[in-house]
Amino acid sequence: MLKSPFNFGKAKSLLVCETDGFIMRGVVFMRTGKELVVLHKAQSQQANMADAVADLVKALKSDGWDGGDAVLLSPTVLSTLIELPINPKKPRPLLQMQELVKWEVEPLLMQHTTQWSVGHLLVGRGYMTEEQAEAVMDLQQAKPNPAGGLELSDKYALRRFGELAEELGYIRTSQLKACLAGQEWLKSDDEDIECGWVPQGEVNDVPGTYNWLVSCTNKSLLQRWTKTFRTQGITLQAMYPLAGCSASLLNDDVSPAVIIESHDDLALVQHVLEGNISSQYLYVNPAKDLLQLCLESYHTLNPSAADPIYLANWQANSQDLSDELKSTLNVELNALNNVPISESVSPGMLGAGLHALGLAGLKRCTDVRIGGPLPTLWQRVEIRAAALFFVLFLAMAGTELSLMIRDNHIQSHKIELDAQWNLIDGAMSRIKGDIKQVEQRKALLKEQEIDQLRTEARLTFFGEKIPSRVALIQAVLGILQSAIGENVIITNIDEFGRRATVMPTLPSAIKDSRIEVENFNLAAWALSETAAQSFIQKMKEAVDPWGLEIRDSKVFSRLGPMDLEGFAVSMRLVKLVSAESIKKQQAKR
Repeated sequence: MLKSPFNFGKAKSLLVCETDGFIMRGVVFMRTGKELVVLHKAQSQQANMADAVADLVKALKSDGWDGGDAVLLSPTVLSTLIELPINPKKPRPLLQMQELVKWEVEPLLMQHTTQWSVGHLLVGRGYMTEEQAEAVMDLQQAKPNPAGGLELSDKYALRRFGELAEELGYIRTSQLKACLAGQEWLKSDDEDIECGWVPQGEVNDVPGTYNWLVSCTNKSLLQRWTKTFRTQGITLQAMYPLAGCSASLLNDDVSPAVIIESHDDLALVQHVLEGNISSQYLYVNPAKDLLQLCLESYHTLNPSAADPIYLANWQANSQDLSDELKSTLNVELNALNNVPISESVSPGMLGAGLHALGLAGLKRCTDVRIGGPLPTLWQRVEIRAAALFFVLFLAMAGTELSLMIRDNHIQSHKIELDAQWNLIDGAMSRIKGDIKQVEQRKALLKEQEIDQLRTEARLTFFGEKIPSRVALIQAVLGILQSAIGENVIITNIDEFGRRATVMPTLPSAIKDSRIEVENFNLAAWALSETAAQSFIQKMKEAVDPWGLEIRDSKVFSRLGPMDLEGFAVSMRLVKLVSAESIKKQQAKR
């Protein structure tokens, strides 16, 4: 019995991790129908993210997880909307699309990564206040400070932010080390980036231009995370933005809508129209509380007041934030708190899990993979392999059925074929005799054709080539006789191929497609360089009427007869004929 190598319809598990650079959370989801069920969950607060991943995987495996694939949500992945004049129904090739997207998002990603400075992290963790951070930056830039004046500013100018904050007593060494360890996984000096994209709707006021939702991050960071997970025996499929994946939780038929997703020091507001994300705004500020972050993002995006608002906030203050937003905006809020969202499972983790396992409806989030997005469904290796297996299975089944039917026909026709074989045998004998006679006639005609070609070649050689050759040689000798002066003597003339020149000639700016049909190598000697150059010029003028050209002419100092000082002259006399004229002559023959 033929067995399929593919497990179609089998429930699949996936590890979804989320980090803000300091805490790593992980949840193992299992796909059951169109829902996700939490199998295992764990958390690590290791300062080094490599150690955090190791602790997380160890805890999950001790809880019964067998390992497998994973995805990661990280603030280093930027989610943004860009406008491109590319119709999603007529997509560009993958490599061309990558270049277009990278060109648009590269400056945005560079600006995004500047937010992960040491000062940003220290303020975001609550280790120092925004006022203290501004005071440290003033000292770094040698600005006058009320506490110490110019003298204090000069002392601390151009110092590292963390060292200066520690020296001023604003932070402790352990706090600085924790932020520096987190920064290693949030910043990269590498300019190369990886992108993922998914089309949205057409831009309202720009016909022919479409919104594309893009996620991007530094390639070196993606490779580092991939290597870290691989060390633990886990395959990191992709990375997702920390904020933005909760849009996958919104039902496809809900439109228009506004989605507000908040984290400790950032808020993302997305506007959904006709099922697609039409605009979004990400606001990062560690000095602001969640309410200020959400309000600032909402008012910056400025959606319609009639559009329903959905809040994706899973932290302990979720209800307080919801009440404050209702009171401030004077609107009704809907909570995106789908099961199994809990203290260990954020809306973004659930949204990324739905997207990665193919359960998300409309594509309102996208991931970042090494090498860019996956190719179209038919271009994927596993799909082609499955299709090939299915085709082979059908072919084998069809072949077996066909063989059974044909066996019956063969048995019924065997007697008839045996009876006809004798007739065919006699006919074959006659045909072989006829073929032998035809082959003999063909050989005779071939010999006659060869003799005719030889005769024509002789006539052409003696009737055309020899007279024209004699005339050309006489013309060359006549040219030499008229061009040679008292200060020039001919030392050699031959026709034995192109003479090797003393110095290489520069290539012609215009390609000459003509073919050399005659070639004379000429060597002479002159008493002076002037005589040599004059000889070359006379030769050029003399050969022109005969359709000849001077090529590779050289003049260089050399002893001549009787060791006289003088100048050697070398040149080639060539006759050029276009390839087209040669073809015409051959056609006439």
